[in-house]
Amino acid sequence: MMRFAAALLGLFLLASAPSFRLATPGYQWHFPADDFVHPNYSTEWWYFTGNLHSVGGRQYGFELTYFRVSPAPDTPLGRQLYFTHFTITDVAGHRFLLHTRARRGNWQQAGIKPIAGGFELWNENWQADFDASGPRHLHAVWADMNLDLALAPGPRMLNGINGWSQKGPSPGQASYYYSFPHISVQGSVLGAPVQGLTWMDHEFATNQLAADQQGWDWMGLHLPQGDLMLFNLRLTDGARDPHSAGTWRPRTGPQVALTASDFQMTPLRRWHDYPIAWRVSIPRLNLHFEVQPLLDGQEVRDPAIGVNYWEGAVWISTGGEGYLELTGYGKRFGLLQTSPD
Repeated sequence: MMRFAAALLGLFLLASAPSFRLATPGYQWHFPADDFVHPNYSTEWWYFTGNLHSVGGRQYGFELTYFRVSPAPDTPLGRQLYFTHFTITDVAGHRFLLHTRARRGNWQQAGIKPIAGGFELWNENWQADFDASGPRHLHAVWADMNLDLALAPGPRMLNGINGWSQKGPSPGQASYYYSFPHISVQGSVLGAPVQGLTWMDHEFATNQLAADQQGWDWMGLHLPQGDLMLFNLRLTDGARDPHSAGTWRPRTGPQVALTASDFQMTPLRRWHDYPIAWRVSIPRLNLHFEVQPLLDGQEVRDPAIGVNYWEGAVWISTGGEGYLELTGYGKRFGLLQTSPD
C-alpha cells in the first residue's frame, strides 16, 4: 500500500510539474504585443539579416540575431540564457567579420526590457529597439565591427497557417513564425553611410524539430516582383522533409503560402560542406532563378553552444538580393529538440 501511494504521488507530481507550451494550430496574434517575449516557450529568436549599399557602391551584408533559451519551465526571464550573433560581410574588402556572445540574464549582461513606447533586446552594448510598428533601431559595436541603423518596417507577414509553421509530424513540432520581410534602413556599417533592406524573422516554439531531421536551408529574398521566404528541411537519410514550406508576398496582390510540392531548391556549388549556390524553381509563381553568395566564406561558428552554420549575403540571377542560411552540414543540428516537460 505504501508503495502504491508513493507511485500515485509520483504520478501526481509528474502531471502537475510545470511544462513548456507547444506551438499548436489556432494561435491568436496580438500585435504589437507579440513582437515581445514569450517566456512559456523554450526557445525564441529575433533574427535580422540585411543587404546594404554605400554611396560609393560598396556592398555589405549583416546579421544581428538575438536568441532566448529557457533552461527549464517557469525560469524567470532574468535567469534565462541569451545568445547573440553579429556578423558583417564586407564584399569589396573580401572580409567576413564575426563575433558571438553568450550571456546569462542573472548576470545582468543581456535580456529583454520595456522601454518608452516599446521594448529593447540587449546583449551588453548591442541593442535592437522596437516600438508599436516593429523594429526601429539596431546598434552593435565590437573591435573594428560597427553597425548603427535606423529601421522603417513594412507590414508583418504571417508564415505557414496564420503564423503556425509546421516542421514535423508530431504535435508541437512547429513554431509560431512571422516576418518583417521588407524593412528599409539607413545608417552606417564599418563607418560608411549605407542604405538598403533588412529582413526580420521572429519565431518561438518548444521542441519544434523531429529527431530524424538533419537541418534546414532557409532563404529570405528580395526579388523585383516581391519578397520570398523558403525553408527546405532535410532528413538524416538525405531525403527532403515534406514539411518544407515558404511564403511569397508579391509587390501587389495577396500573400501566397507555399508547400514542399510548390518549389524545388537544387544545389549548384559547395564551399566545404555547405551548398552555397542554388537553383530555385517555383512553377506556380513562374519564378526561376539562381542564388549566389556575395562571398563564399560566411560561416558562423559559436563555440559557446557548439553550433556552426553558414549565413550569408546573396544575389539573385534575375535581380535582387537577400540572405541564405544553411544548418546541419557535417553535424546534425540538434538544438531545437528540447523536451516539452
